[in-house]
Amino acid sequence: MPMELVVVGGVAAFLAILLFLIAFMGLQVATSFVSSKIAEVLSTLPLSRRDISKAVFLSFIRIFDMPLIVALTIFPVIYAISSGSFLGGLVSFFSVAVTEIFALALTISLAGFFYSRILSLGGRSIWRTLLRFIFLIIWILPSFGAYLVINFAVQITQTFASMAQAFSSFQFLALIYPFSLGFLVSYATFLDKINYFVLGLSIISSVGYIALAVKCLKFVTCYIRQISVGFGGIGMPKREMVKDTVIQPQVPWIGIIRKDLRMASRSPSYASLFLLPAIQTAILAISFSFGEIGLSATLGMLFGMSLVTLLLPPTLLSIEGLASVYARSLPLKKRTLILAKAMLTTTTYAFSLVVLFAAAALLKKNFAFILTYGAIHTFSLAAASMLELKILIDKFWSEAFALGNVYARLSTFILVLVPGLIMVLIPIMAALVAHLLADYLMVLTVFFTIAISQFAIIGLAVFRE
Repeated sequence: MPMELVVVGGVAAFLAILLFLIAFMGLQVATSFVSSKIAEVLSTLPLSRRDISKAVFLSFIRIFDMPLIVALTIFPVIYAISSGSFLGGLVSFFSVAVTEIFALALTISLAGFFYSRILSLGGRSIWRTLLRFIFLIIWILPSFGAYLVINFAVQITQTFASMAQAFSSFQFLALIYPFSLGFLVSYATFLDKINYFVLGLSIISSVGYIALAVKCLKFVTCYIRQISVGFGGIGMPKREMVKDTVIQPQVPWIGIIRKDLRMASRSPSYASLFLLPAIQTAILAISFSFGEIGLSATLGMLFGMSLVTLLLPPTLLSIEGLASVYARSLPLKKRTLILAKAMLTTTTYAFSLVVLFAAAALLKKNFAFILTYGAIHTFSLAAASMLELKILIDKFWSEAFALGNVYARLSTFILVLVPGLIMVLIPIMAALVAHLLADYLMVLTVFFTIAISQFAIIGLAVFRE
């Protein structure tokens, strides 16, 4: 592939990744920023409106300052040194600056949209439920994207370079962002290989994108100025008619599960925990599709899935905050509460196995080895989740422990989490030892026996509550 096309693809890939990471990884904090009452707080201080506007603007910049500075300095410097072209490095500097402005405008727009149109409004319509689900996906998208960028950076760059080569005859590709800036950087580097027609298209489109970036920068500053005076471009929540309260008695454990799901759905940070095991499984499945899968990789994957899933039990209790105090006044047994939340946690883990099966079908890979061990490991994970919940609820019931503060009290959180991790780690370590000393059938037998024994012992302890 010609070197100039490699540069086009590499620069375009970097700009696209930069736009994604800044925009979506900043969305979580930006949503909190636009929904905050910062103007109301600052207005009580002896500050002028101009000072408040500066303070709000600096607060926004502090969210993104390090990523912006790092991308704006390191990439152009490394490119200029590696290519030996000062002009190419200078053009890449302006390309990164334009991309960062686009990312800031996109972030603040999405944050305002999601807060004003989704998070701040009530209602149970299908449309709003769908919008909340989309916001939830976007909330956890950065973790997925960052993993792909880190692990598949070479493949992403090769894909963009291949696109540049495949459409090299389609010269109007130079009009499309980010390829237009990629062509501009490439021709600034390789002055002896300039296609003047493509260069002209790239210059025209780049001037247009720079003009758009100026408009975006004005939009961002105007939006922040509105926040500083207490508007923020955010619509006030609409008043809705209060409906009659309907009480539907049902089986206690079903009611607990429904309540937990509804409470989590109102908070993207909590709800994302339900999807993280499945997303992590999908990512690992993609990684495993490029190579062979052995016992060590399988057991390592199971421990990673268990580690993420076991964050759920303490979360399912702490999410209620002070409202959890009322649980002790209800005619509920400890075992009902433990079994209901353990069932929800185990279902979340089982859903990740369903995702793994779907990934195997789509990628046409044989993941039967992982699925077999994963299904057996369900018993061990169920036992670990029951153990975590038993420790937490026993402490809550006996010491009037404030569940809403479980994350603030790190020592308590560790005390709950570590026993669960040890529980899921025991069959994994035993299987690795058996693998060194025995054949495959013995390894599977040892793994199955320990997992079932853990489930039986912890389950018996819980049923005695």
